[in-house]
Amino acid sequence: MTTLLRLLLIAAAGAASAGPAAAATNTGYRCTDANGTVSFQDKPCRSDQQSRSFEYDRAPPPPPEEIVAEDGTTVPADEPVAAAPARPEPPAMPAPPPPRPPPPVLFRCVRADNDKVYFSETGETRPYRVPAGVVGLPGSPLGDNATVSAPELNRPPVADGSGANAIAAAYVEVRDRCEQLVPAEACRALRSQLDENLSRQRGASRDERPGLANEARALADKLAGC
Repeated sequence: MTTLLRLLLIAAAGAASAGPAAAATNTGYRCTDANGTVSFQDKPCRSDQQSRSFEYDRAPPPPPEEIVAEDGTTVPADEPVAAAPARPEPPAMPAPPPPRPPPPVLFRCVRADNDKVYFSETGETRPYRVPAGVVGLPGSPLGDNATVSAPELNRPPVADGSGANAIAAAYVEVRDRCEQLVPAEACRALRSQLDENLSRQRGASRDERPGLANEARALADKLAGC
């Protein structure tokens, strides 16, 4: 059975039940041929068919298809569906801070010949030779009147010579002594060196400033671990 035929049958049944009050807007035809075959159409029957006309209303158009949106509401299929808002991305985790540099390693050293203090990063010192009188060896002209300035362990034994003058004129081998500072003491020493460097830069000549600036940067790098 064709779609048109179904519509005509539905319309005919509606018209019969509604009675004369129904408003007919279209004319249909019931056609019966010689074999008794019945057909419904919206055009007049052929001349060799029995014809019966009736009025009917056209069936309303089917409702538009609907789809369910993400929020649960229904919208016509031909209506564009607004895209759901993108979910905000989770905030990026902050990068971990860079590892802190290790505390500085610094040695406090004392010269064996004059008790002058200086600092070393390794604590390694080389032996050097000085006149025996400089270190105040007993029997030398300086040793009789001067205060002994070098540690006893830094004074190598000196063999007897031909007299006090010969001992004073001889050279002996000595080595500076060094001791490692704890981190807090090392940091204080480095800050003191940096303050002294910056003070010197204020009165330095143009030729001296680049070298002092490089020294200050090196000290600042060492202080990063403090």
